[in-house]
Amino acid sequence: MQTRATNPDWQTDDDEDFEPERVAAVGNDFERGAAFQGLWLSVRSQELRTGRVTAALSGVTVDLREAAISPEGATLYVQAALSGIEILVPPDCDVVCDIDAVCSGVRENWRVSGAGEPRPRLRITGMVVAGGLSVR
Repeated sequence: MQTRATNPDWQTDDDEDFEPERVAAVGNDFERGAAFQGLWLSVRSQELRTGRVTAALSGVTVDLREAAISPEGATLYVQAALSGIEILVPPDCDVVCDIDAVCSGVRENWRVSGAGEPRPRLRITGMVVAGGLSVR
């Protein structure tokens, strides 16, 4: 004789628990953290100067493609432990990464457009421990 559960309580078709929290930042400075969950941070600042992102046991995407970097430049501070952070940069800025990676990977893969023109500089600095950082 075979028995089969027809709708166990532990099995659902509801995937909302796995969707990252979506947040927009519009100021010139922002600070955001995530722990034990996903986060998609869309930055829409018109003159971004500084940002701070902290991730612990989570995945974070920082989308800067709609932001305008301050003409003096901007700095993004990142800290990650057992986490991954992905940074999507606007095409009209120079990017400099200064990351301390401990048992981690750092991937810098962005496109430079408009060679020869002075562009604002985005400096990404911080530490990643047992995780990953992707800049594209």
